[in-house]
Amino acid sequence: MEFDGNMEDRLKVYREIAELMFSVHNRFKELESKPKDFGTDDLLYSTEIHTIVAVGGNPNSNLTELAELLGVSKSSVSKFVKKLLEKGYIVKTRARDNRKEVFFELTERGWTAYRGHEIFSEKLFGKVYDILKKGEDGDALVVRRFLEVLNEESSRIL
Repeated sequence: MEFDGNMEDRLKVYREIAELMFSVHNRFKELESKPKDFGTDDLLYSTEIHTIVAVGGNPNSNLTELAELLGVSKSSVSKFVKKLLEKGYIVKTRARDNRKEVFFELTERGWTAYRGHEIFSEKLFGKVYDILKKGEDGDALVVRRFLEVLNEESSRIL
């Protein structure tokens, strides 16, 4: 749609963009809230699979490092880790030179979930890439800049 300078038309389009943005946001929230099977015949919540991905992508991470990677508190990561230890997705290891320092590694079951999440992400984000490829060259840059500014502005409100 081309704007003819009519402010009413512009405001209508702006409202539609905001509504679509919130609709997409709600769909992603719904997607995140439902546990999924990532190839282990076990349903994992987003906090669990993201912890598995953090451990798999950062071998020998400790609790503090995982908290930083996930952007949550150490006590939250401690809860996630406890569940994953019980379910057999990760194991604790200790440094030889410092027996107090605890690190985490994925088990074979953890690696199966890790790879399953990669496949899931490729499907999900592959759709995003396909949509962006259909636009003109500058469209993706405009969308990226819009989202960057929106992210900055929304962080000021919080």
